Formats: sequence, structure tokens, C-alpha cells
Amino acid sequence: MTLHKHQSSPLTVKVAKLWTSPEGATQKFPLDVKVEYPAAEINAVSNLTGELMLIKLKEEISAIISGAEIKVGFICNRCLKEFIATVKIPGAEREFLPRKPSVMDDLNDVYLIDMKDLTIDLNEMVRQEIILHFPFIPVCSNSCKGLCPVCGENRNQRPCTCSPEDTETYRPFKDLKKLMKGTKKD
Repeated sequence: MTLHKHQSSPLTVKVAKLWTSPEGATQKFPLDVKVEYPAAEINAVSNLTGELMLIKLKEEISAIISGAEIKVGFICNRCLKEFIATVKIPGAEREFLPRKPSVMDDLNDVYLIDMKDLTIDLNEMVRQEIILHFPFIPVCSNSCKGLCPVCGENRNQRPCTCSPEDTETYRPFKDLKKLMKGTKKD
């Protein structure tokens, strides 16, 4: 079994030998492959590394990725600086079917074996897992001070001269008590 560069996907695996093997047969190999997605979606700056194991089940092939990592470029939500972070995928599993099931809850959850070429395309599985493991709020560091909301100065590089009242966090209800006192009926 080998990964093959395919016109539509860099993660195509030939499974002909495994498909004709008895139930429970497995194949395992290390992953070290370049993945390509639109940079606006996933700005991959390194290869995807990890391990791939395929298991022949009764009527499908289970693909299990474990210990996967990839370096991805992000823009810090606080200071807008570009930075690189490692996205770790501890484990992911999908079943690849030989044909569409007669009853489907969600077409996006169905992964098919290309029965003509006896290949499976791991591209969508990997894309989903990378995005799923993105940091919730991408920041260049936990200590990032961000940009001043008044003058736009990057506070990591030098402090700005804006007063603390000017840079106070947006609090739309801070004067609500005062307003409510003036409208009370006696």
C-alpha cells in the first residue's frame, strides 16, 4: 500500500490488496505527506506527519490516523501578526464504504472507496481533522498585549500614549443603572 499523488488529492491510498484480504487484515505505514488546501482555509507550512492504519472490515475499510501533526500559519487575533503553530491530531477514524448506503443521515459523513481504481481519498478526512484541531482563538502567545483599540499601536512592540479610559474595554451597559434610576415611577 502506498500513498499516490492524485489529480484531485495528495492523499490517495491504493487499497486493492487490502480489499481482497480477509476481514481483520490491517496495513500500517507512517505519514509524511504534503497537503494542499486553499491558504485562506488551511495555510499548511509543513508536511502532515503521523501514522495511518487501514483495517479491512466486513463491508468497508476503516482508516485510522494517529499521532498526526502539521504546522499551520495563523494570524494572531490580538496583534494581527502572522505566526506558526503546530496542530496536533491525536486520533481520527473514518469508514470508507464501497457504495452509498441506502439510508444516509448526512451525505458529508459518507466516505467512499473508488471501486474502479480501488483507492480511498483521505483528503477530506484530513482537512476536517486539521480544522477541528485549530486553536479556538489563535494568538501568537498567551502574553500577547494586542493592538491599542484607539491608536492601533502594537502594544507588544511599544506602549502607546492613549489614556487607560480611552482603551477601556467596550461596555455598552455601563451607564444602564443611571438611566434606569431616572425612569422609575414613584
